[in-house]
Amino acid sequence: MKLNQILKANAVAIAAVIFSGAVMSFKVMEKKSADKQYFYNSSDVSEGAFAEVANWQEGTSPSCITSGNRPCSMTVPEGSSLSDVIDGLTNAQVLAINPSERRP
Repeated sequence: MKLNQILKANAVAIAAVIFSGAVMSFKVMEKKSADKQYFYNSSDVSEGAFAEVANWQEGTSPSCITSGNRPCSMTVPEGSSLSDVIDGLTNAQVLAINPSERRP
């Protein structure tokens, strides 16, 4: 009987806690992002060019230049950026990240 009185007296507070918990769980889910796909979109093959973020374009369909030994696409994991993945790498190191994704 005493439990019923406590629940009735604090019903609004209990409802507010449950509601705020539900809202917060949706906000946590919103922050998650999917992996991003980038495509090398430059004719520059000079040393260090593959590690230049400006030479890559985010997208969903291949838009790669098809001539020359250059990367085509790269998947950047959730929580990282393209610069986190390729910053400071040589062209050979960028090509080695995903060797099947290059255009001869």
